[in-house]
Amino acid sequence: MSSHTQSILPNTSPALSPKGDYRPDIDGLRAIAVVAVIGYHAFPSLFPGGFVGVDIFFVISGYLISKHIWEELSVEKFSIKTFYARRVRRIFPALIVVLLFCLSFGWVVLTPGEYEQLGKHVTGGTGFVSNLIYWKEAGYFDNAADTKPLLHLWSLGIEEQFYILWPLILAFLWRQPHHAKWALPSLLITSFIYSQLVVTQNAVADFYSPLTRFWELALGAVVAHESVRNYKLDTKQLSLLSWAGFGLILISIAIVNHLDPFPGAWALLPALGAALLIKAGEKAWLNQQLLARKWIVWIGLISYPLYLWHWPLLSFARIMESATPSSSLRASLVVVSVILAWMTYKLVEVPIRSRPKNVVLGLCIAMLLVAASGEVVRKLDGIKTRKLSMLNGDPTTLILGADRDKLQHECGLTDNQKPLFQYCLRNLPNPSHALLGDSKAEALFYGLVRESPAEIHWTMIGSVVPPGVGSDQSEHQKEKNQLALNTILNNPEIKVVAWVATINSLFKIDGETGFIMNEHIPSGVVLAYGQAIQQLESAGKRVVFVIDNPTLTDPRNCISGGLTPSPLLNTIFQRKENPRCSITYAEHLAGVRLYHQFTAELKRDHPNLTIYDPTPLLCDIANDTCSVTQGEMFLYSYSNHISDYANSIIARDMLPTILKLTNQKMH
Repeated sequence: MSSHTQSILPNTSPALSPKGDYRPDIDGLRAIAVVAVIGYHAFPSLFPGGFVGVDIFFVISGYLISKHIWEELSVEKFSIKTFYARRVRRIFPALIVVLLFCLSFGWVVLTPGEYEQLGKHVTGGTGFVSNLIYWKEAGYFDNAADTKPLLHLWSLGIEEQFYILWPLILAFLWRQPHHAKWALPSLLITSFIYSQLVVTQNAVADFYSPLTRFWELALGAVVAHESVRNYKLDTKQLSLLSWAGFGLILISIAIVNHLDPFPGAWALLPALGAALLIKAGEKAWLNQQLLARKWIVWIGLISYPLYLWHWPLLSFARIMESATPSSSLRASLVVVSVILAWMTYKLVEVPIRSRPKNVVLGLCIAMLLVAASGEVVRKLDGIKTRKLSMLNGDPTTLILGADRDKLQHECGLTDNQKPLFQYCLRNLPNPSHALLGDSKAEALFYGLVRESPAEIHWTMIGSVVPPGVGSDQSEHQKEKNQLALNTILNNPEIKVVAWVATINSLFKIDGETGFIMNEHIPSGVVLAYGQAIQQLESAGKRVVFVIDNPTLTDPRNCISGGLTPSPLLNTIFQRKENPRCSITYAEHLAGVRLYHQFTAELKRDHPNLTIYDPTPLLCDIANDTCSVTQGEMFLYSYSNHISDYANSIIARDMLPTILKLTNQKMH
């Protein structure tokens, strides 16, 4: 999944300075940022770099909070208790409303597995650790970003983690002003350099880590420090700053895209742009004539609840449609989010901010109750007691690897070699059978382990393809693949090797259909697999080549119907089924024709090779249909990977062939 679709949280810091020091142009800057973000989420082709709004908001937040703290320090009125009380009054009201909405609406439209995850995300949102949760979840098995209604709370987590220590740092620097000149820039530069190092190694970590985002908030603090020092620029210089800043923001929205390593150095464009616009001040012509216009300021004033509302609405719509919603529906939801944001601002935020200070305790108690509700949903596995009979299939059969924890992290590799591979598994010591491949092999592995008789012990090494497959393989990857093969070759106890070669490891695949885009079998593919098969057969092992399963849409897009006891609710909020939840068998064969040609050539060159095809178990060939479900059971778990239900069916069908080969000798 791309991390940029997760986007950002608008700056949650109000204009905290005295009323006479209020800057409407900063609310205008918030408006530009939140419009860019919402535009990216709703219409990414029109706002390819709209996600850079996160950097704009971080700079604004760092500026306003730091400036206000320094102003209070200067008159000896700063208090940590008051600081956090103000944060609670500002952040909690709208957040509580949106979290309760998500829990309520999720009960109506989400499956138990989805609702359980939402419960975890609600609890994480109340504790301001969403970024750490999503960081941990990110990976191959992670569901799509646009199916997580609370994914946008990651940046709120970063902001609040930043503010755990930041007030204390500023208080220290205020009392040691000679250190501020070098300390703030040093913190900023250190965090920025660290971000550049991390983004090349782990872009997900760079996106979610508070340490790699620290420099953006610190940049706002540097601007605030300069403003407190009253360093003056003339009108012409301020105008140049504002135009330069506005230009950097527009350029970043136009040219940065989700394929760029972000944040990384690309984040400098919007962050510096925001800093320059803030530094230019409200009297700069651009700030005064554009950013301070009433309708733009109005959007800025509701930017926090607007951000909180827009993403859950778009995400729930994506879940219910089982596909990207139509442009008209997305546009309508943007309008609805604006209305809800205005209502939240007028009816919730403003009244609470005007209440006495004891409202803080009530807000904290309310947030704890929301956290407890999320934890209950998680603990109860998504409230499985809800009526699910309206659904087209049993969502509990979407599970893959339910018995994963029973397996041993051993496969014949040394402790130093294991980290090179995504999978290193066995069910019992002294394996007699092995599985090579990638995540598709892992999906089958669980079924083979579960269904095999006691005398058959399995091991698996992955992800591997034979050296030479894929022209873009690095030398390191080739050496790693050969290491996996040699580990199997050098184990005389292993009699049979099953190899799962996924279509996308051999061919260019259309991301929408899963069909092959190549016109010919790539050069060297047959030879590379042939050499690997030859090595295994020469070592006295029988080889089974397992044909890849049909590629359909993610099965989570195929859950249709209603989930409540109420026929009315099930009618209004009925989940639709993606059109690609079922295709014709003929369409499947045509789409993967070259793959079957490839396996036929392997069989021709290696007569002792056994080809096993699970497709007849996954498709109704007589009725020319391949579907995600079989009866009320899901054959697939995530993406195009088979479920535990399907891997048991395939394993039971495949094992007689495995047992027969086990007792045969190579000739």
